Amino acid sequence: MANSQKEDTNSDGNGHLFDVLDHYRNIASKYDYFYKENHQGYIPILMKCLNLKPEHVVADIGSGTGAIAKDLFELSGLHNPIWCVDPSVEMQEVARQKKGVYPIVKTAEEFFANPQIRERFDRVLATISAHHFVNSDAVYKGILRSLRSGGFYVQINTVKSSLPSFKGVKKLLSQCFEREKEISSPLLRVIGLNANISHQEFSFSAAVTKSKLYEKYRCRFLSLLQYLSDDEIEEGIRELENEYYQNVTNDELINYEDTVLVTRAEKVA
Repeated sequence: MANSQKEDTNSDGNGHLFDVLDHYRNIASKYDYFYKENHQGYIPILMKCLNLKPEHVVADIGSGTGAIAKDLFELSGLHNPIWCVDPSVEMQEVARQKKGVYPIVKTAEEFFANPQIRERFDRVLATISAHHFVNSDAVYKGILRSLRSGGFYVQINTVKSSLPSFKGVKKLLSQCFEREKEISSPLLRVIGLNANISHQEFSFSAAVTKSKLYEKYRCRFLSLLQYLSDDEIEEGIRELENEYYQNVTNDELINYEDTVLVTRAEKVA
């Protein structure tokens, strides 16, 4: 889910940059397909943690194609569409086709700089998107300002995944998970004095066919895969095939489990 600043670049920590918006431009048409299994795992967690009521006004930051917002809107019977904030024009074009979605083509930093959204929302969420915040202090301050008294922010970060990965991507995934852990530090510092903050881990099981798994890697479904060349990805797929899946058919399911950390910050009066 895109959420970069205007320079639209991310780094792997070794000085290698890539264009975040270019990544999401390329993957927009297949994003829902690639993330279907994960989204199905996130929805029950979000429904439990958000405690949505029909009258609530909700914002989804780094909302991507609006797939999560659509499900939350329908399952909760919300009266108002969910504000879906994402700077990718292509991802938002997909989101516009969905019911219950109000697309806003802005970064989180740009969106929360708007004084007109002060105390506008009952719920704000960020599902596996906070690692794209460029100025997390500004974003968290803006989130706190945008919440009504008693409203709260819910952030989901991945802390562990058993989705089969090859050696070339494992280091990048580890760095990504560390980055997501770091996100909680400014969250506590910036809004901890004005919000009640809690943390809870959840796990869910999912499954993907071998052919889809390999397609996801070849299409660079994760933004961090931009750091790998086509040859490196093909080498990684051969590694998976030779070591684990040589006797697995293309349409056979491969099971995996994800563990996520949910941080909830409730605004106090």
